[in-house]
Amino acid sequence: MTDNEHSGQTESPPDAPLQPADSPSDDFSVRVRIRGDVLLIELKGLLAGPSVDMLQMYVVSTLATHVSPKVIMDIDGVTLMDEAGLGVLRTATYRAREAGGRLVIAGGHRLLDADVNGLERAATISDAFSGLNASGGTASS
Repeated sequence: MTDNEHSGQTESPPDAPLQPADSPSDDFSVRVRIRGDVLLIELKGLLAGPSVDMLQMYVVSTLATHVSPKVIMDIDGVTLMDEAGLGVLRTATYRAREAGGRLVIAGGHRLLDADVNGLERAATISDAFSGLNASGGTASS
């Protein structure tokens, strides 16, 4: 298993959390792990404002480098998400499908209305793994 954290600040060490350059260190972070053929992206903190643009660029470039990506984006640690943050989730889902893969949003049900369309969702990371590994199965959407 590979465990990486990425930094949006060029002067930060390679193991620093991904951060918008103008935000306090605990506002937003992204942790990326690879588990078998699944890319697990764990988000924590505020997904609004500058962190949205940074995450958008990161996710697009990450999905572009994986062939038929299987991705779980865990948003259980997200404390607040605006419409732009929701847009990033939709864009990431679209990009994964466009690449012949799938992206499942795990957790964060308190942030997402039940009627949010276009997202494949699971209650937990474990449920998301089960949904991705089921033959033709999907997590709840």
